[in-house]
Amino acid sequence: MGKKTLVKLACTVVLVLVGLGIVPGGWGVISNVVLEELNKTVPAEICDAPIYADVVRVVDGDTIEVEVYGVGGDKEMLRLIGVDTPETVHPSLPVQFYGPEATQFTKNLCLNSAVALHVQKDGPLRGKYGRLLVYVELSEGRFLNEEIIKRGFGYSYTKYPHAKTDYYNQLQSEAQKGRRGLWGSVKFEDLPGWLRESDPDILK
Repeated sequence: MGKKTLVKLACTVVLVLVGLGIVPGGWGVISNVVLEELNKTVPAEICDAPIYADVVRVVDGDTIEVEVYGVGGDKEMLRLIGVDTPETVHPSLPVQFYGPEATQFTKNLCLNSAVALHVQKDGPLRGKYGRLLVYVELSEGRFLNEEIIKRGFGYSYTKYPHAKTDYYNQLQSEAQKGRRGLWGSVKFEDLPGWLRESDPDILK
């Protein structure tokens, strides 16, 4: 059975669950309650399949909002796994170095586009602000998370290890050596606090 067929089947299961009153209406396919019910009701491989959605808003470089297919226009706020971009909308921080450029890069790659969302199999589903944690696959097969690091618009977020941490660290090292994006002129004081603490010699 193909991935798209599996996703359609998953959506059908959700709609049936809503109709039976097991899952409240208005929940997206990737909401916590729905994932729990899918795990109980359908084969495990369905939950491993990507969820398809349209990107309707880019909040900043590593946070986007999507409209999930097949569930009546439900929206989810997403946080990209393994990447941290400079802040532009943080309520207690100023706009950081290369923040606007990172936000624009993410907009250029995914805004108003169809994407496939991959959740972690062995990690948390949501972050501390309630955003769904995902790897975002673009239409041509590239991953948004990786492109941001590869092009120098964000950092490999080692504060929260994940399945691709080593690979993302490699991408960051290559971007830094090539002086791509922010690595061409970033100063130590421009780096996020977690990175300054974890790797004080990163720019040496």
